[in-house]
Amino acid sequence: MKIYRAESTGTNDEVIKKKYSTRRAPLNVPYLVDNLWEWTRPEGYPNRRYSIFATPSRKTAAESAYVPDAIYEVCSLTPSKAPIVQIPGIEDAKFHQDCRELQRKLLELLGREKWTEMSLGEKKELAPLWSPCLLKEEVEALMPPEIREGMLNAVTLWKGVKLLTFDGGLADEVGEVFIEADEVILRRVRGA
Repeated sequence: MKIYRAESTGTNDEVIKKKYSTRRAPLNVPYLVDNLWEWTRPEGYPNRRYSIFATPSRKTAAESAYVPDAIYEVCSLTPSKAPIVQIPGIEDAKFHQDCRELQRKLLELLGREKWTEMSLGEKKELAPLWSPCLLKEEVEALMPPEIREGMLNAVTLWKGVKLLTFDGGLADEVGEVFIEADEVILRRVRGA
């Protein structure tokens, strides 16, 4: 599998990325969506908050980076069987339909007019859903029972992703890849 990411530490030929020790809030996916994705994440699939992200294309890696000093190839993972997922056809999760649809669906299930007319005290019960990095159990505790099934069905990310192995192939040549590994070794791609 050839996948790439841009790094701002472009002076080194090899970069070792360690797994984050704390949850990392998303920069380009709304917190509500991130929380719903974590709530519905299947067992054995990578947690996006601890993952590193990559792409099948050097060009896309450079375009999606904040400071693309150099392009690196992902060369090895520890453990070697670390969970890897690809979102086929979507080069960045921020373009996934859930980012547009889930907030609308939640408000629809809550009753848009009812929700907007609630008192601040009533809104406070659900407001934490829009907070960064909730645990699966926290979302479960916050989710009103009467809309739980509707929201579970509305989340589509995990229905479309492909679970991969590092020694296997990609689902396509476009989709964002994310990996939850204890350690990832990157090697600089020369001429990139």
